[in-house]
Amino acid sequence: MGSPPQRADARRNRERILQAAFEAFAAEGHLVPLDDIARRAGVGAGTVYRNFPTKEALFQAVVTVRIERIVDEARALGGAADPADAFYGFVTQVVERAMFNHAVCEALAADMRGFDASGMDEQFTAALDVLLRRAQNAGAVRPDVDVQDVRALLAGAMYMERGHRRGDRPGHMTSLACDALRPTTKRNETSGPRDETHCEICATPLTPAATGRPARFCSASCRQKAHRRKKASPKTG
Repeated sequence: MGSPPQRADARRNRERILQAAFEAFAAEGHLVPLDDIARRAGVGAGTVYRNFPTKEALFQAVVTVRIERIVDEARALGGAADPADAFYGFVTQVVERAMFNHAVCEALAADMRGFDASGMDEQFTAALDVLLRRAQNAGAVRPDVDVQDVRALLAGAMYMERGHRRGDRPGHMTSLACDALRPTTKRNETSGPRDETHCEICATPLTPAATGRPARFCSASCRQKAHRRKKASPKTG
């Protein structure tokens, strides 16, 4: 008769440990002492060790769930109607999430070999590669870029954004990283002639206008993005 309550207590302890570990790793990364996690969870260190024999096992349990969600989001975008928006939007969302979660940042910036048992490294890379290849086929990403290049840029953008997150230009480093992936560099209209053959936002080839002014954007979505960027950019003068 005493076993069921004990099992319920054990489940509650495990849930408290996972929640405390999520908060601690998100704030401080994997270097946070395990004793601190036990204190946050309101349990003894021995209880933590009974559930997770090492801190690395606890870190893996916490982060794997978050990476699985990111992989699911990438897979859901695999058939998006706008491959450029899907790719660049996913890259931006991943960096934004890592800005406020040190654990996710550390996991994605590494090659995640610690997740080999569940195949997280391969799954993340494969899902990202699908988005990359679709964007390349749409002319929105340079053809000489591979998925490992994108992961390297992702890692750099995540750490740089974390370093700049208290500044007044959130997302600026991510925008620079994305610009490095585009097949053409967007030109400032004040510094030279504008490229009238590609969208200013995603670099998708434009259909020449039969009459009137040349098009600047390939879609209403890109036009709206340009408007938001213009509003968010610091005023000069």
